[in-house]
Amino acid sequence: MMGIDPGSYATGYAFLALEGNRASALNYGVIRPKKDTELIFRIGHIAGEIENLIVKHKPCAFCMEKAFFAKNANSALILGHIRGAVMLLGFKHDLVFSEKSPRSVKQAVTGNGAASKEQVANMMSRLLGIQNLDCALDASDALAIAWAGLF
Repeated sequence: MMGIDPGSYATGYAFLALEGNRASALNYGVIRPKKDTELIFRIGHIAGEIENLIVKHKPCAFCMEKAFFAKNANSALILGHIRGAVMLLGFKHDLVFSEKSPRSVKQAVTGNGAASKEQVANMMSRLLGIQNLDCALDASDALAIAWAGLF
């Protein structure tokens, strides 16, 4: 299962394997295009990196956080471009797609739909048995999204 936390400056990704009823992390991190580049190049960079990861890990499915209504319409539109590029890659590679609301991801991981990003990261560390999960919150969010997609 691939989990994606989309963003135009930082896109979190995670790959989980399920063996029986136990999940383990295969890979996770953050794709960070250069901030001073045009949107089209940031989208291309993110899409290229995600496609390389799909080819490497060969997931069957992916889960992405649902778009939420931001106060800034332009930010929501840009996020839609990133989501669309990722969805197209999923289609291209014949991956089963699901999406979860931020609240349902937090609920699935912590039992509290209003949990903080730090609480989510702490729980992912426990659930996946990763000692000292030291990664950006975008990566721990992607782990949580993949987890919610699995269960």
